[in-house]
Amino acid sequence: MPVIQTGTLINTFDTEWVGVLQEQAPRFIAGYIDETIRRRILLAFLRKNGRLKLGGGGPMCVWSIKFNKQQIQSIGDAGEYTFQRPQNRRQAALDWRGYYMTDLMTEKERLMNKGPGQIFDRYGRVVPELTEDITDGFGGELFNDGHAGDPNRLCGIESFATAGACTVNDLVAVPNDNYAGNNTNVGASGGGGAWSTFLAAADRPNATIATDWPAGKGSVNYDYNAPKLINWSSTRWGTATNLWESNCERVLRQVKIWMSNLGGQSGMNLVCLLSPDLYAGFLNHMAAKFRGLLPHQESMDLGFSDALNFEGMSIMFDYEVPPLTFYVFDVRMMELESMDNVLFGQRGPDYRITDGAWLFKVGFWGQARFRPKHFAKGFQYAAA
Repeated sequence: MPVIQTGTLINTFDTEWVGVLQEQAPRFIAGYIDETIRRRILLAFLRKNGRLKLGGGGPMCVWSIKFNKQQIQSIGDAGEYTFQRPQNRRQAALDWRGYYMTDLMTEKERLMNKGPGQIFDRYGRVVPELTEDITDGFGGELFNDGHAGDPNRLCGIESFATAGACTVNDLVAVPNDNYAGNNTNVGASGGGGAWSTFLAAADRPNATIATDWPAGKGSVNYDYNAPKLINWSSTRWGTATNLWESNCERVLRQVKIWMSNLGGQSGMNLVCLLSPDLYAGFLNHMAAKFRGLLPHQESMDLGFSDALNFEGMSIMFDYEVPPLTFYVFDVRMMELESMDNVLFGQRGPDYRITDGAWLFKVGFWGQARFRPKHFAKGFQYAAA
């Protein structure tokens, strides 16, 4: 059983003469201090960029993916045109997931908690507090692997970030997951396609992939659903070490180039969320080089005044990012959909006459959608 604080703190400091205590009531400060807040950024970015969709419906969350393009063809004078119907789209589907928070207030409690001695109006604050709490806690669910563990949790970024083969000599790991019914590996799930092999085998980002990807060039269907899984602990970053603090600048610069080169315009508005330990290492690296970084204006506009601008990319740390991990993405390449007409539906207070209690509920039914191609995850996939 958890230890429940019953409000006896006053008695702990009750050292005055008993007559004084009987003649004068303690003075309370109205309201309370919330000590539960964590630093969660992603939900704020979704709101800012209009990536919240309301009023979704249907038996499943379904969308279409364009995985290939029409191929350009050459023709000479008096040549004959060839006509055909392409099949360049496929469906992605996820089931809806739900969350809720509830509270209960008995009729006796409400009657007791009124009048001039009321510290704060709990009845009037139940729904606002539930909404604040679910909003704060929900931000972490956007990183969750919805295909592992609890089947009712949101399919967040980790739902398509499982890695395959990777050695300490590889700069990237093999994407090896299945997201919304589509494989994330390069050249997989019927996508096919081809990629260049200009680089020598020893210089390719991953020996198992055996192509230049994510460097080089190739057909769009080769990597249409593949995230970049960055092995920042590789010994090939040119620093003669596998330490983050030494490699971080080269790693982040290369990630930005790969994502911009393969993602087009979506690679030009990137956010990098680091775990607090990696963020500290990044700052230490920059301080050792006597290099100061400017603040990132868009992130500052959201209230994150310590966000840094690294070559156009917003660099921040987030409570929900696991240790030794970072994520790089364009927030416009994801969407959070609610089946309700608001993000978090509010129900109550409803009076239950059987036990004389008011019931309150705040909840969410919906799902998140991502375009994995426009996401990168950095991790210590292989260390020497």
